[in-house]
Amino acid sequence: MPKKRKTRTKTRARPHATQVVYLIGAGATQAEINYLGAATVNLLMQDNIWGEGVSTGVLNRLGAAGKRFLTDKGVDIEKLISLLTGSGIHSHLDLAEKLRKSYFAEICERLESAHVIDNPELATALLLMHKNSDFRQNVESLTGVITTNHDGLLQRAAQSAYGALNIGFKFKSGDFRARNRVPNILQIHGSLTWIFGTPLRIAALRKGSTYSTDTSWIPPTVTKEAKSYPFNKLMGLAYEMLSKKCDVLRIIGSSLTQNDWNILGLIFNAQRHREYLGHSAFRIELIMPQRIGKNVEKDCSFLRNLFSIGSLTDGDFADYKNLPEQEDPAPDSPLSNPFSYWLKEKINYHIRSADFGTGNIPEILLRVSGGAP
Repeated sequence: MPKKRKTRTKTRARPHATQVVYLIGAGATQAEINYLGAATVNLLMQDNIWGEGVSTGVLNRLGAAGKRFLTDKGVDIEKLISLLTGSGIHSHLDLAEKLRKSYFAEICERLESAHVIDNPELATALLLMHKNSDFRQNVESLTGVITTNHDGLLQRAAQSAYGALNIGFKFKSGDFRARNRVPNILQIHGSLTWIFGTPLRIAALRKGSTYSTDTSWIPPTVTKEAKSYPFNKLMGLAYEMLSKKCDVLRIIGSSLTQNDWNILGLIFNAQRHREYLGHSAFRIELIMPQRIGKNVEKDCSFLRNLFSIGSLTDGDFADYKNLPEQEDPAPDSPLSNPFSYWLKEKINYHIRSADFGTGNIPEILLRVSGGAP
């Protein structure tokens, strides 16, 4: 008798989880500070409602040598360091190095006074949201995080969320456990606590962290060259993430100014790479004040699929869209912290949609969402 042919049971394909990459800038750390209630600490370059900016603080540290560059409108410390370095004059080169050291000290001091070094709660909640297995498999899959920050808070957040850290290459550390099977945290400009070597030596930022000539970082400058190791590798990894495994790029706390030309080039080339291969360019969501997001849409029209925070639908963001054009919300309004507001709305949206499954939701997610003390 002829053998019966086995019939295969057709199985329904699992829906494709959206692949997400984050680009995180200094505004995200400022959001952490404001979320913790230390709103009088300004971690941004320019003076604003939270006080003197980092640039002013750096120049004040230099006394008379720095104060001659101060103006009532502030100074762009990145452009100043670039100009001094490019002059070729010995005294200018010496001053540029003093500015870099002062920048290191200023950032560390402000982070310490804000009590945010050990407690990056928003970043930790963001990673825990993506760690949830149901969410990761059916809704959004986190490919990785690209950051221009030097502070290392995302390293702390990754250690808290995953119990380990993946920075894109091997490292030695007494503070962090290395593990490849967690999302990449790519600090493309290096870190205040990376020491050059093979492998790199990294530490957690803490009170007493000191400046070293062996620090592996790209200090504040307009021309952020990434030709040497490990920065060339980090930029390559970032390009691969965006061009191969990204449906949505979320930009948090980075306003994509002229000082971010290397980042603009990275995004532009990755989008065009995808289009060249016949894929659609990834969507870009701007988690930043509506006014700044609209400016990015206008000034960066060479980028595809830009969406300001008021246009997002995974939560209630209509109040951003309803703001008068070119006007920021009041400082005491929840809307004044776009990262915190967006994350709260997004967590609640997915809780209502039962996207986190039936297991317990981590307390930190509930706290950020407003559902736990």
